[in-house]
Amino acid sequence: MKKLLTIGMLLMAGLSIAQTSSQMQYAAYLNASKTMWERSIGQAESEYGERSFEKAVAMYGLLSNTMATKDEETFDANVDETIDLLKEIIDTDEAHGEARAVLSSVYGLVMAYSPMKGMLYGMKSSSLMDDAIRLSPESPIVQKLYGGSKLYTPEMWGGNAEKAVLAFQKSIELFENETAEENWLYMDTHMGLAMAYNKVKKREEAKATLKKAISMEPQYHWAKAVLSQLEKS
Repeated sequence: MKKLLTIGMLLMAGLSIAQTSSQMQYAAYLNASKTMWERSIGQAESEYGERSFEKAVAMYGLLSNTMATKDEETFDANVDETIDLLKEIIDTDEAHGEARAVLSSVYGLVMAYSPMKGMLYGMKSSSLMDDAIRLSPESPIVQKLYGGSKLYTPEMWGGNAEKAVLAFQKSIELFENETAEENWLYMDTHMGLAMAYNKVKKREEAKATLKKAISMEPQYHWAKAVLSQLEKS
């Protein structure tokens, strides 16, 4: 009897510390950890299925992380699979605006690594994002990625920092109307908004945005580093 109780307690303890894919992604984002991102992909597949949008988001997180860590090898090893999965999701559901926005952003990462591919992927990325906004304007993910597109695209190709500010603001509002707890995309939207504010020379608003993010997540070291730079400049 005691043995059964012990086994039961161990199982309950294991369940209590088990992390969801969303929680794993959040930790991976805060730590800029390739290993954590890879684990979150496996967990998303376990929770939602091998061909799920949730898995695609985790894969996009891994690709985005390679930009911070300058790990082009990992990017090249995973980008084609991510693109194929997102295309499959869109083919299955033509009204899936969020999948279109993520695919647009993946193409943006491809161009960031290889600017010469802009001729091939630029129009595709722009068209996908336009469709995403049309199909899912109230999606916080779509607004966040649209903001990123407007922030990082050169003005001559449609970039607009003021529109980026508005999109990031709307994304944060939409996230907070749904669920923002342990959500890496929500936290990253604050970074995007701060960058956009800084680009339009609203330095105090940028600082306030970063301070808000840090108050919500004291382990947000990237935000602390950027805030420190802004306060010194």
